[in-house]
Amino acid sequence: MAQSRGIEVFAPLGRNIATVPDAEPRASGHLGFSATVLAAGLLFVLGYAMVAAVDGDAGRATTLAWIAIVGSIVTGLMGAVALVGGFGRLWGLAAIVLSLIANPTTLSLILGFFGSL
Repeated sequence: MAQSRGIEVFAPLGRNIATVPDAEPRASGHLGFSATVLAAGLLFVLGYAMVAAVDGDAGRATTLAWIAIVGSIVTGLMGAVALVGGFGRLWGLAAIVLSLIANPTTLSLILGFFGSL
């Protein structure tokens, strides 16, 4: 009866077949979370712009509205990257929704739609 060498047959390959390769680390959700926090902050900027407009301070209201517009576009793109790239998908979706609400243009379209019902 012949003696079996077992696993030693694969020794010439130069690798240990008994080890499992390390799993890739999961993507961090920091991008989606950061986009959501920034979009929520833009809601406060938009609210302050509305208060400034009601008080008659048109210059301040216009500046804050532009900040809300540009910021909501940036946070919406950050949320989309987080959603597609897996960097906090749920947070990314929340950032997209909040950035749509924080944009004065889309907010006026949404309110106009519901006002016509």
